[in-house]
Amino acid sequence: MTEDAFVTRIGTFEPSQNPRLSAAIRAFGSPSSRRGRGSACTVRRRKLGLKIVFANFGAPGVSTCRASVGRAQSFVATGPGFATATGLAPGQPSTQIKALYPATTFEDGAWTLLRAASPYGDGTESPVLRAFAKGGQVASITGWIGGAGE
Repeated sequence: MTEDAFVTRIGTFEPSQNPRLSAAIRAFGSPSSRRGRGSACTVRRRKLGLKIVFANFGAPGVSTCRASVGRAQSFVATGPGFATATGLAPGQPSTQIKALYPATTFEDGAWTLLRAASPYGDGTESPVLRAFAKGGQVASITGWIGGAGE
């Protein structure tokens, strides 16, 4: 699911090949909602339990909610149809986090499953894939895609 410092695939959507909103629409169908704010567009697919933030820092004045403009930057998966490469999925018992990711660390209210060199070139590592737990279950999995660049 990750390569270097970003998520390369979410289901059939492969932002490492094509991070545009149009590619996500082909993979998942029409979104439930699109909400643009500044250089970001939050796209939700409620039935799937998926939210992807699209951005474009090089197209001032053009809506990032346009299918040809927005590029996947990050995601939140809450639907049980999504799982990491090791099989962790929303809805599973939170004990699975440590079982599937023995080296995970708990920081800032979430389990950091994978870390990688920061995409900003500052020599630090950043979380790439995280899991949030609530009530003894995995509530969501979040990830950094970085399709819009820095």
